[in-house]
Amino acid sequence: MKKILILFLLCYGQLIALDKKSTLKMYHHIFAALSSQNIISVYVKDKEYLEVFQFSNKISVSNRLEESDIVLITDKHMLAEVLKYDSIYETKKKRPVLFTTNYRFLEKSKEIIGAFYWKKGRSQILFIKNRLHKLGLHLPQEYEQFMVDEL
Repeated sequence: MKKILILFLLCYGQLIALDKKSTLKMYHHIFAALSSQNIISVYVKDKEYLEVFQFSNKISVSNRLEESDIVLITDKHMLAEVLKYDSIYETKKKRPVLFTTNYRFLEKSKEIIGAFYWKKGRSQILFIKNRLHKLGLHLPQEYEQFMVDEL
């Protein structure tokens, strides 16, 4: 019984590690399309994403929202924080790109350009064209199928 439990725990640990690797790979791809920086500064507070990004040599986690290249909004509290500090963006020449892990947040703020989220157990990517154009962002052709004109 102990051997079965240990085997189960080892397999579970490998699945979690595999999931973090695939998540990191996906975000590397998305963030590289959104930023021309060699090392992309991402502001995120979610513990799980912090753990995923700590192993990246292409993404550095920023402690300051206004100094980041990309802001990854993962929950309601973070969305409120970003909306609260929206006036900071207006005074800065360089504005961070807002991206989310929740489809519904796209409706809450017109500044969020896209989302990578789960729906019915499947990963979904969505970008809103007019928001991308407003920031002067042009994504590679491979993302064309994930773009919509509006919600």
